[in-house]
Amino acid sequence: MAPVAILILGAGLVGVPLDVRGSASQTDLVVPAGLPDGPTTFDIPLSPCLAEAVAELKMAFVEGVAIEGMRVATEESSSEATSVVDAARDMSAVANRIAETMEVLGGMDPTCGIPGLSPLMPMQGAVRETLFGHIIWHESVTGKSRPTTDDLERVVKTLSGIGGRALRLGRDIDMGMKPLEGGETDYSTMAESATRLTSAMSGLMLEAAAAETAAVELEQLVWGIRDGTTVQNQPRLDVEWEKVQMAASEVRRLAARIGPTVDALSSSNRTFVGLTRSVEEMSEQVDAFSALPADADGTRHMPWTLIGASIEIIEALEAEVLEPEGENFPQESLRGLRALISGVVEAERMLAERAVEFTSTSVAGVNDRFETKYRSDAGYEPSASARQQENALNDVAATFRSNSDLQSAHVSARACRAWLADGVSKQASGQGSEIDALTSYSYAWGHALIAGTSADRALVKAKLN
Repeated sequence: MAPVAILILGAGLVGVPLDVRGSASQTDLVVPAGLPDGPTTFDIPLSPCLAEAVAELKMAFVEGVAIEGMRVATEESSSEATSVVDAARDMSAVANRIAETMEVLGGMDPTCGIPGLSPLMPMQGAVRETLFGHIIWHESVTGKSRPTTDDLERVVKTLSGIGGRALRLGRDIDMGMKPLEGGETDYSTMAESATRLTSAMSGLMLEAAAAETAAVELEQLVWGIRDGTTVQNQPRLDVEWEKVQMAASEVRRLAARIGPTVDALSSSNRTFVGLTRSVEEMSEQVDAFSALPADADGTRHMPWTLIGASIEIIEALEAEVLEPEGENFPQESLRGLRALISGVVEAERMLAERAVEFTSTSVAGVNDRFETKYRSDAGYEPSASARQQENALNDVAATFRSNSDLQSAHVSARACRAWLADGVSKQASGQGSEIDALTSYSYAWGHALIAGTSADRALVKAKLN
């Protein structure tokens, strides 16, 4: 750690000034490397009034963002969710209709119009159960009838399964939206709804893709079957196959419709999820802050674990909501969210300012104690000659420079003031500088704790604690 210059004027040691609002020197804007090794004995006491003001600003963020999340859910997502649920319901109905038509075909002709199959009576072990009735195979092993029927059964079964799952996922989306329709602001309910909606939409997109693939295969199979002579000679069968083919085309249309509707809902849901995550994480931070240990007079002690806790929340809100949705957001909502973010920045400024002021005072007090000790050790006497006083003060200065813990405390105390001033300057720049200001305030906190811890450690080593 680079030594700190100690100016000696006359008979006194000039301490570091406590003006935390002065301009920041770029040479002091060093990112804190971390707390010193060993136990951390230093924390920042917060008065009840300050703790309450900080909690109110952050709780205002929680409540305001929650309200905006409910607006997105009710005004933007509601109609999109209805479209998605309707499409999922329609796909399930069409899949069921295909299965029903295949049963009709099986009842009319167990061969289903496939050349090479004969509607003979069941005989010994040659009977095969299918969706379409009892079928007796009497073609060669290399014939095409059996694999065609196997493929047909597989595709119909696949579509039936997709239809059932799509219906369930549609219901999940509907149920995920239900708690939001009343405009509730229960944070856990919002988080559960966001998770449920995200999972259901992801699943529905996969089912829609699988349905389109299966529908294309079904159409190809039906075209091959309708080219057979049996179907051509039986108009009634051809009518039923036409129904299957039209239903397959409808499945494709619905699958294509689900994609854009889910995308639209996903966009709203991403916004909703982003807002909800901000609410949940800031709410947890407020709870942790409110649970800080307090003295009998209500003073709370801020630990290093809460340093910079707001930065990731605001960064995620910017990246997931404000930047991608900036043009789509109502201007009133944007202004409201920006004001809420500004409130969080102000709360962090208040905390950083308290940390810097308390630490600067603490380090200055420790410095005074060491100055008293070192003057005594050097034999400094006010009544001594000027030459003797100068020699004693030179010894004091040399001893100060050799105390690495105290020097570290001075360097970090100066850095924490510089970062606070830098944060205040960035905060004053307004919109777009919030994260930079929060980062500067977190660095101020980090250096404050390093300074205080280093000063405490210097006292312990010198047995002055």
